[in-house]
Amino acid sequence: MAVTKAVRKKLGQFYTPPDLAELLVERTLADIASFGDWSGRDPHRPVRVLDPACGDGRLLERVRVELHMRGYTVEAVGCDVDADALAGIGHPSTRTIHANALEYDWGDERFDIVIGNPPYLSQMSSATTRGGSSRHGGGPYADAAAEFLALGVALAEPEGGRVSLVLPQSVLAARDAAPIRSRVDELADLAWSWWVADQRFFDANVNVCLLGFRLPSTRPAAPLEWTKVVTDVLGIPELDLDALDTDGTVGDRAELNANFRDEYYALVPAVGDHHDGPPLVTSGLIDPAHCRWGERSIKFNKQRFDRPRVDVSKLEGRFVEWANRKLVPKVLVANQTRIVEAVADVDGAWLPGVPVTTVVPTATDPDEIRRAVLEIEAVLCGPIAAAMCWHLGGGTGLSTSAIRLSPAVVAGVPWPAGDLSAAVAACRAGDVVAAARATLDAYGCDPSFADEMLTWWAPGLPSGVRPDDDEGADD
Repeated sequence: MAVTKAVRKKLGQFYTPPDLAELLVERTLADIASFGDWSGRDPHRPVRVLDPACGDGRLLERVRVELHMRGYTVEAVGCDVDADALAGIGHPSTRTIHANALEYDWGDERFDIVIGNPPYLSQMSSATTRGGSSRHGGGPYADAAAEFLALGVALAEPEGGRVSLVLPQSVLAARDAAPIRSRVDELADLAWSWWVADQRFFDANVNVCLLGFRLPSTRPAAPLEWTKVVTDVLGIPELDLDALDTDGTVGDRAELNANFRDEYYALVPAVGDHHDGPPLVTSGLIDPAHCRWGERSIKFNKQRFDRPRVDVSKLEGRFVEWANRKLVPKVLVANQTRIVEAVADVDGAWLPGVPVTTVVPTATDPDEIRRAVLEIEAVLCGPIAAAMCWHLGGGTGLSTSAIRLSPAVVAGVPWPAGDLSAAVAACRAGDVVAAARATLDAYGCDPSFADEMLTWWAPGLPSGVRPDDDEGADD
């Protein structure tokens, strides 16, 4: 019986395209051959291969055939929740297990190769959520695929084992997958990776990467090694923080948070073009150092608004206090962009939309607060901030050309030790490029590196902000 698309989505059941399967197997076996750690193995001992979410076994069969051609005998194990798919696996050397691999008791079984395309089950959807933190170390919002990565490394032979998986790119930097990344780093080295921008696979419509790991770990995990899977391909400039003049981070000077769906639904009855009240500023209204409120319409709750305001009297319960906390001097950061787009709300007059990140200085003196807001705007709108956010959050955007600027990512931007007065003045004058150059001076960048950073960063500016643009965007 054919499985409907809705059922496949609930199970995360999207079979690996042949070209991707071939690449996964090819890169896995090439790593084994090039590293040479199997050259002295007992030729009479079969190679044990596991696919923990094998579906109809096509990937296992591909591995078995390739290993057989290289002179190995193979013991293959395929595990899956779909009994009908498992029934189609007929090779006598393949043992099938009808179970959820994440819940199955594997005992002391270990495998030379763990390979597969595990299900992608978003924890943001009620249809696919597990309802809490992962038993394999991830937080409540870690995709189920990250759990399969943790399981795969745990089941791989500790000496010379390989783990090769097709994974959603969000695994590279998602906050709730961080404990799993740390655990994997303790046990294995990232041996190879593959990622292509702007290319999605399967009906799952997910940006994916291929990651290959080699056990045991032979070196300390390099900082930001996971996001290099993306940043190296995209040509994001490397940042040597030791070569920059820095003084802590943005997070040392401000509190950062973002609104979530509760705030969104609380705003729905309160937003309108006709209301008195604070302007509602969404991500689409935020350009670098410029707010487009009143210049550009927005869509909110499936309605179009030209000058959206929030009637605070229509907010209820805790959301009244929420609005009061937000109506303070701050910087607002658009959620998903190619570079950082941030704007200063010096007077604390705006309410942020969802999921805009709010940056509120921790200073207490009014003059210090004002200065801090303007300096944070200037720093975040510069090239160093953009590159750092890519290195911290690469792979988290819905688009491969954008990063999700979560509070944690923005908080990690290094703070320049130098004077920011020129950068602030340029931002206030609307010259974002001059402000960017001034921030590079404040970081102590040499001229050649500063030029490199500006050359990379400037094309990411939105229309109307780029040099020589005469008009703003009408989006």
